[in-house]
Amino acid sequence: MIRGSISIFFIIVLITLGAILLAGGVFPKPPGLTSPAREAIPDTSITPPQEKKSLQLETFPFKECASIAVVDFLVDNSGSMEFGQKMPELKKGMSTFSSSYPDSGIIGLQIYSSPEGRPPLGYRELVPISLYKDVKSQFKSSIESMTPVGGTHSKDAMNFVKQKLLEAGQKFSNYRFNLIFISDGIPETRATNEACPGGINGPICGQSPNRPPGECRCFAEEQDPTQVAAEIKNAGVRIFTIAYVDTSDAKFNDRLQNLMKNVASTPSDYYQAPVESQLTIILSQISQKLCK
Repeated sequence: MIRGSISIFFIIVLITLGAILLAGGVFPKPPGLTSPAREAIPDTSITPPQEKKSLQLETFPFKECASIAVVDFLVDNSGSMEFGQKMPELKKGMSTFSSSYPDSGIIGLQIYSSPEGRPPLGYRELVPISLYKDVKSQFKSSIESMTPVGGTHSKDAMNFVKQKLLEAGQKFSNYRFNLIFISDGIPETRATNEACPGGINGPICGQSPNRPPGECRCFAEEQDPTQVAAEIKNAGVRIFTIAYVDTSDAKFNDRLQNLMKNVASTPSDYYQAPVESQLTIILSQISQKLCK
């Protein structure tokens, strides 16, 4: 009789333990909760299209930086930016960036190119470094107005931006300054292309993808912006660089990468954007560093 009672007791215990395990343990999680690590990385492959846009914008954590960060853009607007989808992807990425930028933030935009038949300044300011709420419509319309044309006077443009940053530094002295430099990375001038040093098959020249056979496209070393960028960094400005490339730049790829890496403040502040990638993703990654 006692043995029978013991057997029944053990059977009841086993059934009870099995029920607890099936329920998720002694202290089961409430339905719908996941681990923090899992929640931190949303799976966009299963996100409905109408929700992806808002998810994308949420990756720009500007709120915590609105009162301390300045973001100035120096954008290559030369003829080589028309290759592939560079300019359309650039406009899309910058538009997304600006749509989530806070009104209380500081922003600016300069472009550089040297159109034939115009004074060879090689640079222009489209939006002065200002409170975003004061230049919001101007910034958005300026993005849409960018059209690739002319040469790439990178050093001249960097000198121009250095002066703009120094002036803004006096006005916004309590802010952290950041320069985002976007280019296909090849300093290029009409004079150097016509001279074609070393020939079209030489180390710094190649066939121009958008011109008749035999016309050179050359890396204009006299327009290398590296030294001016060093002066900007020494003044306390953090520089992020984005090298925008496609197959037409293959011959210049090593020079391009070295230049853009040298201009960036640190190796991790340099990014490369093949034309098939979304520039929005890179700008999102940069935005997460603005407060650091």
